[in-house]
Amino acid sequence: MLTLIQEAGFPIWFVLAFGALTLLTCARYAANPRLERLPLAGALGLATLFSTFTAICADLATVGHQGPAFLAKHPGTPLYALLLQGGAESLSPAIIGCSVLTLAALLVALGCHRAQEVV
Repeated sequence: MLTLIQEAGFPIWFVLAFGALTLLTCARYAANPRLERLPLAGALGLATLFSTFTAICADLATVGHQGPAFLAKHPGTPLYALLLQGGAESLSPAIIGCSVLTLAALLVALGCHRAQEVV
């Protein structure tokens, strides 16, 4: 997990912040399933999703900007190696963001199940 955060760079902090708020809101809904709590959970989930996409784009842009300088300092490195490594690191926000959103969806599903038991 720490490796993913380190590879993702600064934008991952937005994914983690929105993701934590999403998980807290969804856990609150799972514990006490009231319908008026779902819009906030959905909005925070979207914020997590969009911050995930933004972090991926920022990481890819960083690879594009810093790649030529890296290749100049390391002339033996093939371009494909740079692109593979940079692409892999740029997907770190997707791994974290999608994992958080999966857990959030599971919590909402639990809340929906619990809401049906009450009715």
